[in-house]
Parts: sequence; C-alpha cells; structure tokens
Amino acid sequence: MNLTPTQQTVLLTLTKEWLSPVQLSERLPKDSGNLYSVNQSLKDLVKAGLAQVNPVVYGLYRLTAKGTTFKEEAQSIG
Repeated sequence: MNLTPTQQTVLLTLTKEWLSPVQLSERLPKDSGNLYSVNQSLKDLVKAGLAQVNPVVYGLYRLTAKGTTFKEEAQSIG
C-alpha cells in the first residue's frame, strides 16, 4: 500500500488509544502537523482500513489491527 509522507507520519503517530486530530497534530513535526493535513490523512487511513473512527465520541481515531501491523512493519523497515 502506498501512503503519502504525511499519511505515513500520521499512521506512525497513531496508537491503539483514541486520539483527536488536534492531539495528533501536536505530536507531529511542525512541517507535517497542520490540522487540515492531519484530518485528510486520517480520512484516507480510515478508508484504507488502517485507522478507525470512534463510533460514540465524534472526532477520535485509533489504529485498527491492520493499521497496527502496517505500522510495525513500517517501523521495522525504516
């Protein structure tokens, strides 16, 4: 699966805990942490099945099992 650099950065920052886009953007380097880019990347990661949206609390995201595996593989390569 091909991810953009921003999508990769957001994926590597996501955890199994629920996080908001603002929390994610605060954890990212300044050049890739703008809120619009984070939101767009999250939408793309959800479509790819790598992240999920909290069904109860709007605006929270976390890794899926597939996303966790993808993240672990990406970290072992790079």
